[in-house]
Amino acid sequence: MFTTTAESGLPATQTQAHEIIKNQMEQWFAWMDGILDTHRSSFVFREVTPAELEQHKKALELAIRYCLWINLRVADPGFNEPDLTRRLQVRIRQLQDAYDTFHDSELSDEKADRLLRQVFPE
Repeated sequence: MFTTTAESGLPATQTQAHEIIKNQMEQWFAWMDGILDTHRSSFVFREVTPAELEQHKKALELAIRYCLWINLRVADPGFNEPDLTRRLQVRIRQLQDAYDTFHDSELSDEKADRLLRQVFPE
């Protein structure tokens, strides 16, 4: 996987690192999509127990925290992957909306209903 010949040098290492990060990002998107799918199927459309709600809160907090950390690397102009940056920022907003809907103490029921109607217009 890694080029080790003397002629490969730093550019090859940078290219390899860039490709590894891109591949990892695709895995992260799949992970985030799974979290959002679970959120929709298990928390939006049915009543949940307090224990499930606490697990939901912790999972979303962790996902948001890691996404913000990853965003620092992906949004770096030197990385130059605007599509990945946009996709990640959309997922961060989706995760934050999911968190706010159930765990933001300042979110009124009216605002929560409005958010749910925007996400699920059916």
